[in-house]
Amino acid sequence: MFEFNATFIVAILSFTVFIMIMNTIFYRPILNIIRKRENYISSNYEDSKRFEADANEYKTTHAAKIEQTQEKCRHEFKKAVEKAQNKATDKVKMAKENSKFEILQKKEKILQEESKLKQEVKHTVVKDLASSIASKVLGIDTKIENTDYEPVNRVMD
Repeated sequence: MFEFNATFIVAILSFTVFIMIMNTIFYRPILNIIRKRENYISSNYEDSKRFEADANEYKTTHAAKIEQTQEKCRHEFKKAVEKAQNKATDKVKMAKENSKFEILQKKEKILQEESKLKQEVKHTVVKDLASSIASKVLGIDTKIENTDYEPVNRVMD
């Protein structure tokens, strides 16, 4: 069955030498290339994970800054609107006060003019009426100079 002779030993030695030669010429360089490639891939994978983490951090930071800026803009816009509304309210109040003051002045002026006109009408009408009555009663044109306006004032007021 199994023969154990010098050929077997030579075959074993030649196989061992072949394996050693193959290790130095073929297997080690291939294993080195495979290790280098694994190292390259793992370092690139770690770099990509780090870059992804940095990108996520920048993204959240950027989003937070945008939110802060938007909130600041909303606050400033709200302040500007309130300021404008306050100015408008103040102007409306000033206009109302001015118009009330002008209305009061005009009313006072109208009342004064009315009083003057009443006085003029009283004097003119009473004198004319008294002259007309006197001329009809006496039959002569007479001019009345001094007239007591107290009873007329009581009636007119």
